[in-house]
Amino acid sequence: MSENPVPEPSPRDPEAGGVRETILMVEDNAEVRLMGVTLLRDAGFEVHEAGDAEEALALVHAGLVFDLLFTDIVIPGGMDGVVLAAEVRRLRPGIPVLLTTGWADRADDHGGLDLIGKPYRSAELTRKIRATLDAT
Repeated sequence: MSENPVPEPSPRDPEAGGVRETILMVEDNAEVRLMGVTLLRDAGFEVHEAGDAEEALALVHAGLVFDLLFTDIVIPGGMDGVVLAAEVRRLRPGIPVLLTTGWADRADDHGGLDLIGKPYRSAELTRKIRATLDAT
């Protein structure tokens, strides 16, 4: 697990076009997670991170306010990213989800959720996040 304290619900920034959107990113590889968090923050998103489904669900249960779940499909523990997405949506109906995997060509069962393959580039990730957010 990464060493993030449970955050307070995120404040909204009215100066950033009305709302500064918040992403909960779940990625077990620390280097990939750092790169993703950096790309998303550079694009203007607020990002909270988790290293596995258990940590992500602890944040959700603690009241973290977020606008999109961005999760790897293959994560350690008893839940993969698809199962995590279903649980988060049970707790927060309608929350947009973007899945990622390094095995996009083999990701047959991703529950019909949006998917971006790894490695992703900054512009590609930002476009996909924006499209997923705007679709809801």
